Amino acid sequence: MELLVKALDYGRSLGATYVEVRWQKDYGSVAAVRNGQFEFLATFSSEGIAIRAIAEGGLGFAATPELELDKVLKAVEKAVKLAKAAGRVRKTPVTLSEEKLAKINYSLPELDLDPLDLVKTLDSHTAPGLSVRRFYTSVWITEKHILTSDGADVYSRVPRVYLFGMFIAHEPSLGSLQRDIFLGGTSPDSLRNAEKIVEEESKKTLVLLEKARSVSPGRYDIVFGPEMTGILVHESVGHPFELDRIYGREGAEAGESYIKPNNLKVRIGSEFVNITDYPAVPGTYGFYLVDDEGVVARPKKLVSNGWATEFITNRQYAAAIGAHSNAGARASAFDREPIPRMSNTYLEPGDWRPDEIIRDTRRGIYVVSYTEWNINDTRYSGRYGIFEGYLIEGGELKQPVKGFIEVDTPELWGGVDAVGRDFQLFIGTCGKGNPPQGVPVTMGGPTFRSRGLRVVV
Repeated sequence: MELLVKALDYGRSLGATYVEVRWQKDYGSVAAVRNGQFEFLATFSSEGIAIRAIAEGGLGFAATPELELDKVLKAVEKAVKLAKAAGRVRKTPVTLSEEKLAKINYSLPELDLDPLDLVKTLDSHTAPGLSVRRFYTSVWITEKHILTSDGADVYSRVPRVYLFGMFIAHEPSLGSLQRDIFLGGTSPDSLRNAEKIVEEESKKTLVLLEKARSVSPGRYDIVFGPEMTGILVHESVGHPFELDRIYGREGAEAGESYIKPNNLKVRIGSEFVNITDYPAVPGTYGFYLVDDEGVVARPKKLVSNGWATEFITNRQYAAAIGAHSNAGARASAFDREPIPRMSNTYLEPGDWRPDEIIRDTRRGIYVVSYTEWNINDTRYSGRYGIFEGYLIEGGELKQPVKGFIEVDTPELWGGVDAVGRDFQLFIGTCGKGNPPQGVPVTMGGPTFRSRGLRVVV
């Protein structure tokens, strides 16, 4: 604490109008097995201090893994120097939104989990007959202490568990099929159903390779299950709603957005589409109570009744549009700067039962999960491969099918006419930035239907 205070005071003495000091430590253990054979077991640790400073209209960032006072003060000097240099070439000075900043300490309960025991146990529940099966697990803790010159003082300690499972079925006459699963969270119950999921998904990989047949290309009413809802929300709404991406910061790194700074109020979908990002959902992989600028987390209402209403932002980009920050600033490690990021992003539930949506669909496809996906740089056009999908005829599920859904974002969400009352979240690691940084997130929602989407083989 004393080291952080000295860094803060030193930054101000160098002429910075804003100084932010963040100590962060990430540490834990990882393990993996492949086809029942031990791959590795290791521990890891990363610790250091990051400095951001605003001086003479510019913003500078620097970090150091060395916690001696002289090394930290040198990082402060570098951040202020970079800020002043940036200010000389900026057309408009950097400002931050005015916020009521947090003073809080919080810690989540420990996760008493052994990574090697986890991967061995889950491997034993895999269906026999797969060509490849692999499990990777990480159990770790993130500690942060954030001080800012305008009043934030936040300490947090958040444990997380992450599980990746991969199943590959291969038969020479049929080819190969791969299924990836991701499980985890911040709660001791995060892996409660992991054994059952592994059994079911590994068995499905074998069955679908044998039985799924290519769908006839054309337009179908698509009923998406919660896992599909998650990837669709994350890729086609979450990323293009990051305000720094909208303003072009990510253009040469991770892409742009179909939303533009001069046209923020756009229609995304039908009146049934309501999409939220909320960090403080208990037990979730993307959980936090306060962001890395000291702003208290709250629900971000990204889409309300089909209209874009709010964007994921930090204090810098909130100030650019004359708004308040909605606590979207996150950094993955001590040597990464906090930028606008997703946390737990989901479609809000509606009032249909999932089986009602299927019975109400005359000709369509029920898509439960995906094999692979890609989306263009502006997040406007996407392609999603079907892993588990079933033809719907006359409101009844028929044979399993495979193919690809090719859809533009306005078409996808504009065609929504039924949203389920069920709800489920799925974990992921969201990539962004340069240098790149991946942060824990969850994504999901209920079952929903979108009319007349294009399906190809």
